[in-house]
Amino acid sequence: MACIRILVLGVLAGAALLPAACSKDAQAPATTAPVDASTAREEADASMRAWLASMLTCGDRAFLRSDIDLQQRHLSKIPGMKCSVAPGPPTNAAPLQCAIAPPLHLAQADIGWFVIGRPENEISTIILPAPPESLRTSLSTGVGMLSEGTDLGDTTVQCALTDEALAPGAITGTVQRQGDPSASVRVCAFELADGVPTCTTTPDGQRHFRIDKLPRGDYLVLAVPEDAPDSRVGFTDCTRVPDAAACTHELQIVVVRAGRATEGVDPADVQPMEDAGDWPQPPPVD
Repeated sequence: MACIRILVLGVLAGAALLPAACSKDAQAPATTAPVDASTAREEADASMRAWLASMLTCGDRAFLRSDIDLQQRHLSKIPGMKCSVAPGPPTNAAPLQCAIAPPLHLAQADIGWFVIGRPENEISTIILPAPPESLRTSLSTGVGMLSEGTDLGDTTVQCALTDEALAPGAITGTVQRQGDPSASVRVCAFELADGVPTCTTTPDGQRHFRIDKLPRGDYLVLAVPEDAPDSRVGFTDCTRVPDAAACTHELQIVVVRAGRATEGVDPADVQPMEDAGDWPQPPPVD
């Protein structure tokens, strides 16, 4: 009756009131905020840049494995991005060169260009124009590794395309030298790109060594005898074989592959420290 009374009074007053207004469950119609096209574009651009930052720090294995044409088409959708295949090698081996403006902010660096290499041995290599120390916080453990790229301060990012691609390897061998048979030998492997050494000391009286937990890469190997600390025994093209051909005394590159031990690395070139000035020097003993 109360609802009817209100309706009648409303009609008499010239205002049309709906009976539904008397219901306790009645709700006002929902209003939808107008879509701001500019805001939508900004959000889409931010999302694409966030993906780009993740990809450049090894966060998208599927993309890094994909065909170079697909990569180029996908990257070209990012505003301000221009990519081209580097001239020179065949297309299936050539890297993809890209520039982006404004630069992408990544960790503590601003990235205006980058290069994506083709996958090799389950590793995809990316070059970024920033020093490694400015990018370390952007890389998750186990997905990739950083190393210095060129003398211009670039960084090489090695992205693992499988969980095993960055498994540590090892170097094994026997130091070939005379001397105190009871003395130990300290053997060091120097990573070729940045010179960082990893060393081990053999038990007294042993010449055989094994250096574990080495990241995949290229190394130089030399030894320091305990009984002759001012001499070096390098793994060079010189051997102790009688009447061997002339040698250069240059340290030979030892390749370490992921999850494997490189065997037969037998340092034999004994040199006084003053004649081994071009060889890297082991760090002080702790």
